[in-house]
Amino acid sequence: MVTLTDHPLLRTDSYGKIFLYTTQEDVACVPRHRIRMSEPVRPACLLEAVKTALLRFPHMMLGLAATETQYRYRLLVEEPVVLPFDGVTQRYTIGSADTHGYLFLVGYHEDTIFMEYQHSISDGRGFEEFIRCVLFHYLKACGHPVENDGTVRATDSAFVTEESEDAFRKLDAMEPSPAGIYQKPAALHADGLTWDNDSPEVVSEITFPFGELHAKAKELGVSPLSIIAPLFSRAFSHKFGEGRTEPVIAEIPVDLRQVLPSLTTRYFVCFIDLPYEAEYNELPLAEVFRKTKDFLASQMAAEQLLYRGKRASSVCRELHERDMPLAEKEAEARQLARQFVIDDSFLITNVGQFRLPPTVQPYVLEYGAVLPCSVQPFAMLVSSYNGVMKLSVAQRDHDFQVVSELQQELVGLGISAKLKSYPFLVTRYNGSDSSVRYGF
Repeated sequence: MVTLTDHPLLRTDSYGKIFLYTTQEDVACVPRHRIRMSEPVRPACLLEAVKTALLRFPHMMLGLAATETQYRYRLLVEEPVVLPFDGVTQRYTIGSADTHGYLFLVGYHEDTIFMEYQHSISDGRGFEEFIRCVLFHYLKACGHPVENDGTVRATDSAFVTEESEDAFRKLDAMEPSPAGIYQKPAALHADGLTWDNDSPEVVSEITFPFGELHAKAKELGVSPLSIIAPLFSRAFSHKFGEGRTEPVIAEIPVDLRQVLPSLTTRYFVCFIDLPYEAEYNELPLAEVFRKTKDFLASQMAAEQLLYRGKRASSVCRELHERDMPLAEKEAEARQLARQFVIDDSFLITNVGQFRLPPTVQPYVLEYGAVLPCSVQPFAMLVSSYNGVMKLSVAQRDHDFQVVSELQQELVGLGISAKLKSYPFLVTRYNGSDSSVRYGF
């Protein structure tokens, strides 16, 4: 018999469970995607598109339930909602009455669609599948002649339960080896920064033609990430590392689907640590890029990635299933998540290229995503769409030395990078505000 807790639509992954117990002040549990359209957004059509997309993604119809010992998912019967949302003045709590209980948010302002998600239900790649479906059906509802070339999981295909599987369970029978994994020392931190946890963040966007970065990487025999990461780390070191010897260590999420194929749209990543040593400041950039490329290559073996994924997901699963009072579990989870994040200097994630069918692209002018920094001083999300790469850097303080230096270093490499900044009001999440209480 299928019970409420193992219903296929209610499954989450072993790792993502940790986000059920944290808040937006602890970790980046509510990422934001911004999609600028070619015309003002029509809210009625957008709501129709969300309803249609949920027919294809029924495992997104989730709300939160609380028992005495844990948070669980519940299937929603409430209608979804789309919200007026400029990201600056309106502030909502995801999963609460604001979103009719849904653990995602769809908003609109002028010509821009905003889509956010509580990180327990998905990772960036998984949520982009839902975004593409919403955009496709939105444009159809608007009467535009769009066609699906197979890029979109739309209603011309069928949902299968593997799309909501806990892919980490595939690791249960495996015993991957930790051989060769980098044993990191204490990292350089942005000491001295203080802020009100509930204050707005600031996002700086650095945009440039991806082809220019790709050409420079090819010329130097490296990868785009092995240019971007050390440039940001060097800028971080110049601001916070004077007279210090600790390395700047970037925390980088890696998609496990590349080594363990899965259709899942759930959270399915592991994390690696990328160091920038203090002595790198004295080396030519080209040499630093090559050292970074070689290090990344040494840490990306399938065995290592699977080991990291299993180790971290097992800790999160064990805590979720532990028989202890919910308040105590929340406190332990928040401390665990915070410590994991602040062990490194900053976080950088790459969601890759955002792909849409050719007939859809003329109506979608710009795409980008933001990962809130929460307790970190900085969080960078790398995305690209239609040949434009965007580095979205969230930060708490209003000193732009680090992002300005990053932009200038890119320009120095012959990359026509442009910089703009704007305030970023993070959407709230708190399990106690978003859950229905049950007595079991």
